Amino acid sequence: MKEITHKLIDKHSNKLINLTLKDKILISETGKDNKLKTTEKEFLSRDEALKNFYKKEWEALKKGFVLNNENAEIGQPTLHKFIGGAYTGALALENSPIGIFVYEDKMQNAESVGTINLIDTFGTLLKTIALPKSLAWNMEYSAERNSLILDLDHYIYEFDIENGTFNNLGQEKSYVDSFISVAKDKIAFATLGKLCILDNLNKIIHASGYEVEVIKGTTPFCGKLSDDGKLLAFHNQVGEIQIIDATNGNLLSKINGKFEMVFQLEFANDNKLLVVREQYGTWGMRYFDLSTNKEIEMKELEIPEFTKEVNAFCFNTDQTKLVLLQRVTAYVFDFTNRKLLSSFKIEHLGKKCEIKFVGEKLGVRTDYGCFSLYNV
Repeated sequence: MKEITHKLIDKHSNKLINLTLKDKILISETGKDNKLKTTEKEFLSRDEALKNFYKKEWEALKKGFVLNNENAEIGQPTLHKFIGGAYTGALALENSPIGIFVYEDKMQNAESVGTINLIDTFGTLLKTIALPKSLAWNMEYSAERNSLILDLDHYIYEFDIENGTFNNLGQEKSYVDSFISVAKDKIAFATLGKLCILDNLNKIIHASGYEVEVIKGTTPFCGKLSDDGKLLAFHNQVGEIQIIDATNGNLLSKINGKFEMVFQLEFANDNKLLVVREQYGTWGMRYFDLSTNKEIEMKELEIPEFTKEVNAFCFNTDQTKLVLLQRVTAYVFDFTNRKLLSSFKIEHLGKKCEIKFVGEKLGVRTDYGCFSLYNV
């Protein structure tokens, strides 16, 4: 069996922990670089030894140790850092030229207080930013504005990175329906029955009302701009996705099909393809040809397991790679040539995580409180 070695460091004290798993033997080296204490323990099975390996690592991460591995192989972490708790639906992360923004939910005086940790790819904490509201459902970086657009529990905010100030774009809180999306020359968001498209000077390009339906406590609702800012996909009714001209707000067409609630949308192939993640119904991926608005099959991009359920997906910047998340396993596909490249388990994950590319690495924020980068 393959040997596993993880090296962790506490950058404040320069203490080290080296964990090595050889078959059923767990070897721990602790202390400072020139004086390490070594202990070995053999377990009854490889699975039990592996469980203790990750338990020991998690204990170290919670004490402030950070895993760094610049030589990680495909599917292995280059970074593990303990961030802290968050509500399972609020696990937002976003990359930017100055670092990675990761949401954290703290409790102060029995109240939830939202903060963002700005860290680098080595896990160094660069800055902590207090938020005006807690529960960051999503955040996206706008390079043209040099700002973060945030959905904070259905309030829509812009954070000016240079000035460190917040601007409430949505004014009021919605109940269950909201989304944000950033393109090069504009942003789009929806909250409290109002869909807005703004240019980068916050001039309104389009504003319109909408209605939502609540089905067993959940509503079909999401939206996404194309990267070039020309199109907006908007979903607020079961079995329907609107394709809107984002330059003027005109409805171009509707995709109607046998799908239920859509939870993620992404334009691909120069706006010729709409990639959709359905919740309920198939619980999987759907692909629509935007020249005909008809669904097409992409069997080569299916998870090679009995269930095709997908809990999240993301593309890298040039859309050559697509990652599908199924529970605790990430599946990495060559999207251009439609073939599976690799799969691996997400570590320190309970039931839910958020995934986004950070450069060419996969960023993962888990419900256990861990932020990781993986080589893909």
